[in-house]
Amino acid sequence: MSTETTETETADLNYDDYTHDFMGKVGNIADFSRDFLVGQARVFEDVLNFMPYAHVATYSKFVGINAAMDVAAEVSRAGMRQVMPMGRFIAPPGWDWKNAQYQAIPFDVQTEDLTKPALIRLIQTYWDQYLKGHNYFIDQWTKIIPEEDVWLGLPGMYELIIDYQYPKLAKVLKIEPEHVVDYLKLAVLSIDGTLGYGGEYIVINEDHVVLNMRRCEVLQKYTDEGLYPPKRAWMNCTFEQRISAPFFPTCKLDINLPPSDFTFAENEPFCVWTYTKGEQNHKAAAEAPNPRESAMKRIPLMPV
Repeated sequence: MSTETTETETADLNYDDYTHDFMGKVGNIADFSRDFLVGQARVFEDVLNFMPYAHVATYSKFVGINAAMDVAAEVSRAGMRQVMPMGRFIAPPGWDWKNAQYQAIPFDVQTEDLTKPALIRLIQTYWDQYLKGHNYFIDQWTKIIPEEDVWLGLPGMYELIIDYQYPKLAKVLKIEPEHVVDYLKLAVLSIDGTLGYGGEYIVINEDHVVLNMRRCEVLQKYTDEGLYPPKRAWMNCTFEQRISAPFFPTCKLDINLPPSDFTFAENEPFCVWTYTKGEQNHKAAAEAPNPRESAMKRIPLMPV
């Protein structure tokens, strides 16, 4: 299933929920209504506030709560700064001037007041801030914690975030996740996946999906920018299955990794993800041909 959508097709879509079939797209927030995006942005704001807690809860066991909170404070002054500068002056609906926080007349701009294009930009900024904030946290943890322990802690940290984010996001999508395709809907519109990753989704059935990954933000953008050095990018790849598994509870995720030198044959996907649920689908996936070999053509290699 192609991820490409024309401007006309996008303009015709204005979904208020995600109760329709999985669209095989990643971060296609323009396909959803302004009211949907308001809800999504609110969830992202909550997750951005929750993320430092998840890091502190995970790594304070190594360095103590005081040192861990100092790291969180440092990150909050860097990549995790408030996106909208007016945020400290925004009062909630029905604000009470007797509340000491809001005794000044508020600069009354709410997320709900933003246009759809503005909400799209805000959501994209939240996504970018979130990923860079994680990377900055890793930078700080590896200065005071053995790097292996930092990476080993990441799956549990992401599980905390997913347990917090998914119930909120499911309400915006108006779904009760059960099948692989339901969890994919959440994953591709979560703060973790809004823009970063894409490719062709092959939906074999609602509980058996294969993704040929053809776009990876880490390899295509952040490595070029120097944000992810090659060693960390490869470490991210080797931990990706453990990090991403919490995004698909009750499901099985297998990832066919890219080559460690990040060189790819023409038409070869970076990596191939197989999502299954149920023994019959697990068995079918295990008996399928090697997904990487079936997807690529062995001709001169091309660097990313």
